[in-house]
Amino acid sequence: MNKKKLTRKELKYFARMAAESYVNDPVHSYATKNEKIRKKYVYHFQLERLATSNRQDDFIYVDEENRGICVWRRAHNEYTFFDFMLCPNWVFLSFYWPNTIRTLMAYSHLDVKVFPENTYIISPVFVSPEHQGKGIATKLIKQGIADIMAQGYNVGLEAQNPVNVAFYEKLGFKVIKHEHWERENIDNYYMLIMNDEL
Repeated sequence: MNKKKLTRKELKYFARMAAESYVNDPVHSYATKNEKIRKKYVYHFQLERLATSNRQDDFIYVDEENRGICVWRRAHNEYTFFDFMLCPNWVFLSFYWPNTIRTLMAYSHLDVKVFPENTYIISPVFVSPEHQGKGIATKLIKQGIADIMAQGYNVGLEAQNPVNVAFYEKLGFKVIKHEHWERENIDNYYMLIMNDEL
């Protein structure tokens, strides 16, 4: 299901889901050591990202029962400081500036120029923890791949969790670059499906 716009209530609902789904994400674990604080921070951080995608021409796919979401954004459309200021609850996010700075410093290593300009990347995808393992994310990603590539775009993603690489390879993605961030002890895998490969 492709939803062009999410309501404010839906944005908060999926941000809460993200807080549970991304609690052990390598970047967020590095940036916020305390798990309780991390969940609160990830809620605000993902609310900003979802709200930004909701305003732009991003593709947003939601499971029919609201158990998961997959957002695709243009690879070269980087988030900015002003995106945070337009977040529905930016005032609350300001309480987490140290966490935000550490998170953005970790993400600053990412090189979007690795991807061709006509590429949409997954950013983010997650499923409610109690419904993981049921193929929901796979279905959402496959739908996005089919729709986006039918319009002539490439599709890609950035994965920091090595465990996820094999999952994405089964969907047709290939690693085009791998890098290790020494200070954060985080690996990043750039993965891509070129439109002319299908």
